[in-house]
Amino acid sequence: MTVTRRPGPLEVHVSGEGAGVIPEDETNLVCRGLLDGLGTLDGLYIECENRIPLGRGLGSSAATVCAGLVAGNALGRLRWSPDEMLARASAIEGHADNAAACMEGGLVAVAPGPRAIRIATPEDLLFVAVIPTAQTSTEAARRALPQVVPHADAAYTISRAIGLSLALERGELEGIGDFLGDRLHEPYRGPMIPGLDLIRECVDGKGCLGATISGSGPTVLVWSRVAGSSDLARSIEATLAAAGHDVRAKVLRIAPGGVRARWTDTPPTALAKAPG
Repeated sequence: MTVTRRPGPLEVHVSGEGAGVIPEDETNLVCRGLLDGLGTLDGLYIECENRIPLGRGLGSSAATVCAGLVAGNALGRLRWSPDEMLARASAIEGHADNAAACMEGGLVAVAPGPRAIRIATPEDLLFVAVIPTAQTSTEAARRALPQVVPHADAAYTISRAIGLSLALERGELEGIGDFLGDRLHEPYRGPMIPGLDLIRECVDGKGCLGATISGSGPTVLVWSRVAGSSDLARSIEATLAAAGHDVRAKVLRIAPGGVRARWTDTPPTALAKAPG
């Protein structure tokens, strides 16, 4: 995202993912973050080059909000703390899960506050994102969840979340697939995910470690070792295409850092490249 100050009213230009669909006015989510810092959008020219697919459970809205907040913080010279920016992002998003990862980068757990707790990233871990062409309604995915879940299902999922965090912190990828089990949302959303069962058939516990739904879906994150990840992505695409599922599989490395801002000329004229 690039923000330039010049005389005149607000202008927003969107290219890449969502171009022609995402609003190019003050209702764009990036403006929500900017308004938090500046109080006015007059005099801003905003260019957004979007690389995150929309409506796929990949956190595109959180990335937009966080980029706007970081830009507003810099342009307004506000010196917000990381926790304060995360709280603001959470207030806009409704939760801190995606915003915490966007602000911090790497792997994070969300603690009360909200506060992002960084988890060590194993060097040999990356993800293959299996992204369907079609979007899934976030509202439909939320409605699929029951209001009450069995105590045993909650205990099952919590125990695996704790084990997963410890395994990641220790860099122990062997057997990490045992900690990816979930009974709180995947049993209910799984039927809405194209090719989920076929993707899980690719898991071998060696190069392909496991598969989980990304956010509320329909993207699936395949946990993979670095070696062979490109071949794994091509194999998954071919397997799902043969079954009639239109997807793209993209190898994603874990970002070492979160969203940042930098000036391209003498402040406070312009702010550029706040990656989200």
